[in-house]
Amino acid sequence: MDIEKLHRFATNSVLDDNELEETICWIEASPENQKEFSRIKNLCTYTGFAKDMRSIPDVNTFTRKAKSERIIPATILKYAAIFILAFIIGGLSITFLGTPKSENAFNEVIVPFGESAEIILSDNTHVWLNSGAKLKYPSQFLSDQRVVQLEGEAYFEVESNENRQFKVITPKLNINVLGTSFNVAAFEDSRLVNVALVEGKVNLENKQGSLLATMAPRELASYDITSNKLEISKVNTAFYTSWKEGTINFKDERLEEIAKKLERWFNVQVVFDHESVKQMKFTGSVLKNKPIEQILEILKYTSGIDYSIDIKSDEKNIIRLKRVPMN
Repeated sequence: MDIEKLHRFATNSVLDDNELEETICWIEASPENQKEFSRIKNLCTYTGFAKDMRSIPDVNTFTRKAKSERIIPATILKYAAIFILAFIIGGLSITFLGTPKSENAFNEVIVPFGESAEIILSDNTHVWLNSGAKLKYPSQFLSDQRVVQLEGEAYFEVESNENRQFKVITPKLNINVLGTSFNVAAFEDSRLVNVALVEGKVNLENKQGSLLATMAPRELASYDITSNKLEISKVNTAFYTSWKEGTINFKDERLEEIAKKLERWFNVQVVFDHESVKQMKFTGSVLKNKPIEQILEILKYTSGIDYSIDIKSDEKNIIRLKRVPMN
């Protein structure tokens, strides 16, 4: 397989349907091929998606694509490899839960770590999915209510329809809207579910269907799933939606939580040498289109933290963070 084709696939820049099909089939053909692609994918993550993978020059010469989004042509969706290899090949996974001809057919979109995606639902609602997100939705909304299920982070621009309410079901919180723009962060490894309302109005419900609150624009609702407490505050919602444009924001946030965001976006594993390093807090913004090494260098020179990177051929690269001893 031409290494340039593998590189284009790893960086989500394949434009030709035949090349996409050829590359998927090659990766699926053998464990050795899967391992080789995984090696290239990991090198892309470390170097910031180099333009030429035939050699690996100084990592500072690389820049990563600002957006890692890909729309898979419908003719390619018939390949089960897209679903089976989703977390190996780093592509967008779509599988049909039921038969495509059935009125009850549901689609499931799984966005691997290191990727993001955009989809448009049958009612013209626009959804952006962040790294690690899972979205289940029907091929067609047939009832008087439009319902989708979400795990992870997504931004919704809901098509207005006064006669058909739109509901987002998360593992711990339900969101009811009509025509609204909002961001939801409902990660499995987080005790908080955050909803940032850009415009419109939403009702928040617990899993028993009881109304918790009605939100107004420019409000953030933080629901603590351990204490069942809901807090609503006025915010600049751009802080919570800027990931769509390639920016990760954090404000007085523990390094442990920041590391989770980096793990999802760069498809790496972060390991701390001491609990105290996890508790260090930071405020700032980082660009997703920069190699992760640049982000780590900023941490190193501003906080007394050092790092090392273990590049793996067939699993996630490991980033080790440790506190530098004071002289």
